[in-house]
Amino acid sequence: MSIANNTMVVNLQISMWSGYKLDKGMSQRVTSEANAAADAARVNKHIVPKESLKEIVTAAGSLRTHFYARTLPWGDNGDRLLPRLAYTDFVQEHGRLEQEFHNAVDNFIKEKYLAARDQAEFRMGEMFRAEDYPEADQLRRRFAVNLDVHGVPTGRDFRVDMDKQTTDMLRQQIEEKNAERVGTAMRDVWERLSTVLTHFANKMGEDAVFRDSTVKNLEELVEMLPALNVTEDPELEKIRQDITDTLIGYKPKDLRKDTAVRQAAAKESRRIADQMASFMGAFQ
Repeated sequence: MSIANNTMVVNLQISMWSGYKLDKGMSQRVTSEANAAADAARVNKHIVPKESLKEIVTAAGSLRTHFYARTLPWGDNGDRLLPRLAYTDFVQEHGRLEQEFHNAVDNFIKEKYLAARDQAEFRMGEMFRAEDYPEADQLRRRFAVNLDVHGVPTGRDFRVDMDKQTTDMLRQQIEEKNAERVGTAMRDVWERLSTVLTHFANKMGEDAVFRDSTVKNLEELVEMLPALNVTEDPELEKIRQDITDTLIGYKPKDLRKDTAVRQAAAKESRRIADQMASFMGAFQ
């Protein structure tokens, strides 16, 4: 399977206004009154209530959670690998979450920020500075979501005009690095599945309360596995099929009420988790 033909590299950047502002005068005052060195303390003031930014922070968190759940590790600069098979669903959900982010920004700027700015002089007391509060149009530019999408670089893409020996060496390095990254990506898939499955097995094996997400998370990950299995690993596919045949379909309410059903789920999930452990030794 060609990684370059069946995957792409994506990078998510989210810019946000923190609502913090360094108060140099207050910092100097605090250190002076404490007889401390000038760099011993910094006073960062919340020029708007933290609660007013909560909706934006939550929306940004949802974007990041979705991004990491449906992609695989690739580069050290935040690049992630997105399987071609997952692209359409990924982009649709990303677009929905991005719109929620922008809606939260609009709500903040049009309502919460204006209210906070009107109350700022009373709220901030001696720390109030009118210049700390940008105009709404300036503030809006502090919030942004950007999703970069580009192809996986290969040795064939390297076309710098250099001598053949050097060019061949650099191309080989690119291919070796890609192979290393693919290995890291697949290890991530195995570890992710192992973590979710082991959690499910532990909860089913205990006489304890569990959340519906214990079941849902396993179902969602198994559904994504065909796309995340970018090397078409046959052992991973066998595990996926085994989980599908034996564990997918259980309802949380049945697992809570029926002891026999829960014990059966616990037994099967432990069996598969143990089987996975033998395969995962190759990634150590």
